[in-house]
Amino acid sequence: MGGSAILAPMRPLPSAALALFAPLLLGSVPAVVPAAAADDDDGADVVVGPALGHVDETSARVWIRAAAAGEVELVVRDAVGEVVATVEGRALAENDLCVALEADGLAPDRDHTYEVVGEDGPLATGPTLRFRTAPAADAPGRVTLAFGSCASSDPSSVWSAIELRSAEGLVLLGDTPYLDTRDLAEARAKHRRFLQVPELARLARSTPIWGTWDDHDFGGNDVDGRLEGKERTRKAFVEYRALAHFGEGGEGIYTSFRRGPIEVFLIDARWFARTARDAEGRWTLLGERQWRWLEERLAASTAPFKVLATGMIWDDKENTESDDWGAFPHERERIERFVGDHDISGVVLMGGDIHCSRHLSYPGSAARAGYALDQLIVSPLHERSIASLNVPHPDLVWSAVEPRVFLTLEADTLGDEPALTARWIQDTGVGAGRVLHEARWTRERLSR
Repeated sequence: MGGSAILAPMRPLPSAALALFAPLLLGSVPAVVPAAAADDDDGADVVVGPALGHVDETSARVWIRAAAAGEVELVVRDAVGEVVATVEGRALAENDLCVALEADGLAPDRDHTYEVVGEDGPLATGPTLRFRTAPAADAPGRVTLAFGSCASSDPSSVWSAIELRSAEGLVLLGDTPYLDTRDLAEARAKHRRFLQVPELARLARSTPIWGTWDDHDFGGNDVDGRLEGKERTRKAFVEYRALAHFGEGGEGIYTSFRRGPIEVFLIDARWFARTARDAEGRWTLLGERQWRWLEERLAASTAPFKVLATGMIWDDKENTESDDWGAFPHERERIERFVGDHDISGVVLMGGDIHCSRHLSYPGSAARAGYALDQLIVSPLHERSIASLNVPHPDLVWSAVEPRVFLTLEADTLGDEPALTARWIQDTGVGAGRVLHEARWTRERLSR
């Protein structure tokens, strides 16, 4: 099932680019040499990737951007080297040469290796490309996912720290990267630059990445669904990610995935915001189409733990802004009532955006949801924290104004009592970082 590709010849790395790789020899993580480095400012004529996207029990999506239009082929092998999937695709100029190749029919909870091949051979060099399929949904086990928001396109050891934590997936919560444009060519160039960050590129080769957007990667600071040109930033997002789904009917980018005991619902809080009013004249945040999707999927979920994640936070930034769930209290209450009315256990809330990290627990939500919902805010992955957004709150459990922070969620169903543990971790520049705060919930705590 071989294919051919018309690819630009590979060029040697310039000395300046080679210098970027010196700090990558961190701990036990091997360095990776990409197929080509960006000689042009926007990296328009180089291979970017490969990178893993959605990986579940029986399938895996691999993303790559070719250097020129042509055919590409994904070859997946099992642990003993037998080919178990071969998938052909084509890089097209209309999609900025981006291709997402999906291999299916794989065995659950198994190690695989892969390569992406063009006319002249593999499109990536360096360490073996590998992934592990998700465990069977109902199998007892322990799964760890990493979460983060607000990332720059500069080299950073935070991605290496995430890699050293051995998370089975990474969820990007928005402002990843900062686009602040509605120009399609500029949005594509900024996505390319982000995925060429050496440490992130290395991580993405063996760690599945999911994501949603916030305001800056949607189009600009504090913008909502009335933004003209949002279809162009959506096109760039769809081209440069390999999710299983991107909203419905060409609108929004909401999606969900399950990894063992955790199901993550990536809610799009931008596309539909303030595009319609409800029967009582209040602005929508999610829009009725997304609401139907969320309620149907949430009610059907059998995962012990369920993460409702958006780029914006689930309460007020400063009690004066409208760029948060605090501006749509009726929609947050709708979620709480739905959780309570359908007796849905294991729900936690996740947010980013505010350049500081916080843990809040809302006892008042128990009247509607049946138990107190906790919010886990993790931000930023980059260097720029904002102390003024670490505002007092009666339900605040912990907070920190620190740069280079990510969060891990570990779900453990091996024992008699399923438990979820969150750890806020700061990259220190060496090794796997330091834990700033830890919180643990049992399944009983997250239920009526």
